[in-house]
Amino acid sequence: MHLEQACEEFLSHCRHVRNLSGHTLQAYQIDLDELNRFAGRESALHKLDRNFLRKYMQFLFEERALKETSIKRRMACAKAMFRWMEMEEIITDNPFRRFTATIKMPARLPRSLSMGDIRRLLNVPVKSLGFGNRSQLTREALLATVENRHRFSWFITLVCLDSLFATGIRVGELTAIEVQDMDIREGTIRIHGKGDRERMVFLPDQNLRNLLGIYLKARRAVLPSTERLIVTSQGRAADTQYVRILVRKAGEAAGIGQRITPHMLRHSTATHLLNGGVDIRHVQKLLGHQSITTTQIYTQVSTDMLKRVIAKGHPMRGMWEEGHGMDSE
Repeated sequence: MHLEQACEEFLSHCRHVRNLSGHTLQAYQIDLDELNRFAGRESALHKLDRNFLRKYMQFLFEERALKETSIKRRMACAKAMFRWMEMEEIITDNPFRRFTATIKMPARLPRSLSMGDIRRLLNVPVKSLGFGNRSQLTREALLATVENRHRFSWFITLVCLDSLFATGIRVGELTAIEVQDMDIREGTIRIHGKGDRERMVFLPDQNLRNLLGIYLKARRAVLPSTERLIVTSQGRAADTQYVRILVRKAGEAAGIGQRITPHMLRHSTATHLLNGGVDIRHVQKLLGHQSITTTQIYTQVSTDMLKRVIAKGHPMRGMWEEGHGMDSE
């Protein structure tokens, strides 16, 4: 068997046996195409040894000049395919078994928004619909947005922004929600996450529940051609790119000064929950992280907040309430 056929059969296995998401399959396809281009599609599998892996990784670093995260993903995909071929007895010697290479990842903290920026961002759709603040939003006015596609797009933007920040879900999880996954009365949404794992997220605010109830009625009025919750102003299922564009435009209108993405809202949710004292295990479950290590990256609180917390809770505070008679000058 040559490499191209092996890649095709591995992708078929991932699609039909492992039931991986469309997003993951697309990423695997990109990674395997890169491997094919480097090795040559007709390359015999027995020629792909540890020396080949070293040259491939060097090629990704030096000629392709990819970021560490992209290289790590490509190597992980290749490793998964070779492990599958070994299990299926397509190959007898897996070159990854004795292959060691360290890809040092840059230390980058998640980008999150301050609460001031969050408020400005979430208020953009409200003002774009012609209201001064949220207290002026009415059921009738929101339902009337379906009569104008531009205004209905802002209503959709409002729902997306509020839902992303309230629940901390991924943009792909948002666009995968179907109407039947929602229970507005209970304030819950069933999420289909990574690895086909399900979890429940919660709508923490009654106003958000009311907003989603109004949206569902407005959504029916555009005669949607899908059961997906988030639709375009034409009634078609919204994809992740559509939501990203809505979020980016809202960020630009808010004048925040940096490109806003749906994942930044997820980061912001996690950061502010932890800073607010929510147990990290609860945040882990809300975000759908398999490992708590992933959640721990959000525990990097700001220096100012750390200073305030320590000053307030340190046992030295108040030890000498009668004063010490010393002056700073």
